[in-house]
Amino acid sequence: MSRGGSRPSDMPERGSRRDPAELRKYPRSDVAVRVKLSLASDERRSFEATLPTSNISVGGLFLHSTFFLKVGTQLLVQLELPPHHRKVKAMAQVVRVESISHKPEAPSGFALRFTEYLDGSEVVLATHFLAPVLREFIQDHTKKSRMELKAEEMNRMVDVLAAWELKKAELGGDIWSQPFKAEKTK
Repeated sequence: MSRGGSRPSDMPERGSRRDPAELRKYPRSDVAVRVKLSLASDERRSFEATLPTSNISVGGLFLHSTFFLKVGTQLLVQLELPPHHRKVKAMAQVVRVESISHKPEAPSGFALRFTEYLDGSEVVLATHFLAPVLREFIQDHTKKSRMELKAEEMNRMVDVLAAWELKKAELGGDIWSQPFKAEKTK
């Protein structure tokens, strides 16, 4: 996938009373990375900020901050995920603001929902979460089948399987009854 693709919705609708954790479609990680933000709406009114993050998933992330952006603000988000420094680039929207006055025990900052993935970033994010399990599966399968894989082949296979898992999630897990539709690349 080169640009775009369908965005999984793992955030609750505005005004929802259900616990957001119950509604999430993807696992979250408290990995701390620095995120570069730029305003997406008007290049003449741009800014850049680099903020620490936590609670990252394929659907979005939380940024720790003492300044806040208006809910609905569109941003370009860029980050690198450990341990291999793979780059993620996506369009995102501010969906929630948390200030110290609202919940003294919670960190202040704002939550972003990814609205469009750029340059295959959805696979990079999925691979970040799935790589350990996928590597174990591939190693077990290749051992049983008496196959050998080089490290680069293993990495490509992990990416392909992570992309497959994303496709399954988009289809609601019912992959057998729906025809596969290849996405157009630009």
